[in-house]
Amino acid sequence: MEMSRAPVSMDIRMVPEFDGSSLSAAEWLRKAESACQLCGISDVVRVIGLRLTGAAFAVYDQMAPEDQIKLEKVKEKLLAAFAPNPFMAFREFKVRKLRRGETPDAFLAGLRELALLAGGVSDKVLASAFIDGLPEQVQESMRSGARMETLSLDELLTRARAMLANGPVGYNGLSDFAAATNTSASVALSSGSHYRCYACGGINHFAKECPTRRQEAEWPMRAGDRTYGVGKHGQGGSSCAGSLPLLNEALPTMEVQVDGVVRCALVDSGCSRCIVYAPFCRQWERHPVSLKTISGEELPCIGSGHVSLVVPGARAMAVDVIVSDRRPLGLDFVLGMSAIRLLGGVLVNSQGHVQFNPFSSATCAGADTVMRIDEKDFVVTYEPTSRSWTAAWKWANGGGPEVLKNARMEHPPAPAIRAAYEEELKSWIRNGWLTPYDERKFGQARALIPLMAVVQRNKGKVRPVLDFRELNEHINTFTANCDVCVHKLREWRRQGTDVSILDLRKAYLQVRVDESLWPYQTVILHGRRYCLTRLGFGLNVAPTIMKAIVGHVLSLAPDVRKGTSSYIDDIFVNQSVVNAETVKRHLARYGLVCKDPERVVDGARVLGLKVWEEQGSLRWSRGNEISDPPKNLTRRTVFSYCGELVGHYPVCGWLRAASAFVKREANRASERWDDPIHENRIRAQLSEIVNALKTKDPVQGRWDISGNKARIWVDASMLALGVALEVDGSVIEDGTWLRPDEARHINMAELDAVIKGINLALSWQMKEIELMTDSATVHRWIEDALSGRTRLKTKAANEMLIRRRIETILAIVKEYENDKYITLLNGTVDFHDVEAFVLRLVPVFAFDFH
Repeated sequence: MEMSRAPVSMDIRMVPEFDGSSLSAAEWLRKAESACQLCGISDVVRVIGLRLTGAAFAVYDQMAPEDQIKLEKVKEKLLAAFAPNPFMAFREFKVRKLRRGETPDAFLAGLRELALLAGGVSDKVLASAFIDGLPEQVQESMRSGARMETLSLDELLTRARAMLANGPVGYNGLSDFAAATNTSASVALSSGSHYRCYACGGINHFAKECPTRRQEAEWPMRAGDRTYGVGKHGQGGSSCAGSLPLLNEALPTMEVQVDGVVRCALVDSGCSRCIVYAPFCRQWERHPVSLKTISGEELPCIGSGHVSLVVPGARAMAVDVIVSDRRPLGLDFVLGMSAIRLLGGVLVNSQGHVQFNPFSSATCAGADTVMRIDEKDFVVTYEPTSRSWTAAWKWANGGGPEVLKNARMEHPPAPAIRAAYEEELKSWIRNGWLTPYDERKFGQARALIPLMAVVQRNKGKVRPVLDFRELNEHINTFTANCDVCVHKLREWRRQGTDVSILDLRKAYLQVRVDESLWPYQTVILHGRRYCLTRLGFGLNVAPTIMKAIVGHVLSLAPDVRKGTSSYIDDIFVNQSVVNAETVKRHLARYGLVCKDPERVVDGARVLGLKVWEEQGSLRWSRGNEISDPPKNLTRRTVFSYCGELVGHYPVCGWLRAASAFVKREANRASERWDDPIHENRIRAQLSEIVNALKTKDPVQGRWDISGNKARIWVDASMLALGVALEVDGSVIEDGTWLRPDEARHINMAELDAVIKGINLALSWQMKEIELMTDSATVHRWIEDALSGRTRLKTKAANEMLIRRRIETILAIVKEYENDKYITLLNGTVDFHDVEAFVLRLVPVFAFDFH
């Protein structure tokens, strides 16, 4: 008989909150999973979601709802966002030391975790790092007791555990900061029973024999390092900016995150340690610590500990600190050499701007290499430390305007969408995309960009956008190489059925804008001025910047380059060449976060089209619902509505001519774009079109196309020209054009339709074409010209224009060097086929055009 188990309960506070900076992501996830396992909780992902705060919750909140309930997806997102990259992990691995109160087992486990994140190291390297991270007196004892190379890692751990069992690290007040660092210590401690080195604070050796000083002398100087002489004024170590008030104006300050909270920090490469004001450090122990400055003065501190430090452009890292009960120099934090080395050095320019890791491009390759894309209208750089892209546009006249004239703060959204619009803007502020504008740092704002709302009906979302029209006038754009949506659709439809679509998540907001341009991207929200720190939708160079970044990243891996094609932020993946998940991981490696891939056979949106699998092939249809005509008719609203109905859809049948005719009528009925149109006839025509679309929408067809053989149907009427490209019995693309008002002969219109049809076939790269026409005259003209049997015979008034069109067709044939490139079928085609073709192509409406 089975015993029923009592319901399991758990105090959720057993799992600490995680904000992305307080702990390593991997360690926190292990703790959360272990706590749930011990308490018998199976729904781990829900517990994780409840304990996320700050930046970690922002990452979680951006995930798709269906992914938020999948543990593996949540872990993958958090690790990708907050786990250090291999380069930073290896750098931290090299300088990792045994911390105060830390056991040797925990220290070795931390080294193993860093080694794993760095890509793995051998046991010998791990053993060397373990020994090097122990206090100096323990290292000397271990080296004197046995040959280190003969001991295994477990034996070294056992020996270190035994030597440290008599007391905690740094007994007699010696902290791990003085005993276990590779930089010169600035801690002067109370003397004990051992003789002590005045240079580093270590015991059992004199300054002339100090190994720390010897290591420091051999350490290569980095940008921003300063050295001070060691002598009468240098006893106790390097100087600290906190004790030198006169350096306040000479040293740079910046905002950093200390244990998840933004603090004001002084960057001082002359200070060997980081110093923090006591209320701002969560984990520290009280014990007397004294700092000696270069002038010999003593600065008393109250303890030591460690904090999670995040500087702009870098990930969170653990840093050992000295804790002071006074604000050093009136600031919150002093960023000393112990942190600067972890950050790869520092470079301070003449304006006092700070750049960490200035030599990163020479230290690693691949995703850890600084990359630069320099085009005529913009420059984009990739920073491997933060995995971020930063863009800067180029001004049209070499320099930006002094101040833009706009004074309008907002184009007010409709009351129905105001709440969603405001909520989205709040999320921008929470994520740091909109930040309060600092005039002290950036100077006077150069532009005020009006905010406005755009409703994405197909997604049911409201997006804030910025009205960049005035700013765009000062930025040159070079669009010759821009992608055209229609061309991309043709390319993607030839990829077969085993395809997927990847979409970047909030693509433009993943690209940072150079700080020098922030004064031109300011907005006013609720009376406060903010600046947009990311690429804004509506900026004229934004699509080309996005295309350049995505295209460059995809080109970095041969298999990814071969199996993908991108259109701005949409990436089409041919899964017979490369797996979509592989592409997603490749993009994430370079800082581009994607939504989960969607297999097209399972139903997906592809460039605004709804695509799905049906009877072994792919079908497509309109990607959104047909809305009602606008209530207030102007030329602008009529054009916008007709453009929405036709869009970039490959097949529209009669709808193209109908919408073009209505737009022509709107032009006739109004003089300016925003003049109201009072003619009921146009409203009736729009209603007629909508009713016909809801009955049977011609916007649909087959998606997947193969082969190089096609049939072109061409025709002309008194109203319009029409062509349709047919492959394997399905019309894959069509086109309809209203004829101009001047009445040319119908044969001229038929020839124009032939040329347009041939151009359409060539755009699909068709090699074998059948040209279908019901005009016997056009058939004879083209057949005679191709065969050379007889010259063109016509007495029409437009004879020269007819000859010009025939020559155009012949030039196409000669270009492809194939006289059989076009096969003409005579005009006595089966009547049923022609009738079906005409009904598809020539506009037939219930309302009267005349």
